[in-house]
Amino acid sequence: MATDPETRQQLARQGRLWLLALICATAGALVVWRTNSVVSGVIAFLATVAVLGTLLWAYERSLRRRKRP
Repeated sequence: MATDPETRQQLARQGRLWLLALICATAGALVVWRTNSVVSGVIAFLATVAVLGTLLWAYERSLRRRKRP
């Protein structure tokens, strides 16, 4: 199955974003489950987004730099 490289890159990027969302939501849900505190869950979710989102942003930026000649 031959696909356009641009389409593959876009799908891979969307997959990474969905994975980030899943991980962050899971972290928040686990904290709410363990503590019975929605505020703690929101803080865990936001902390996870801050840490992993920054890493993903840096990774995406490095991919763009490698793509440029």
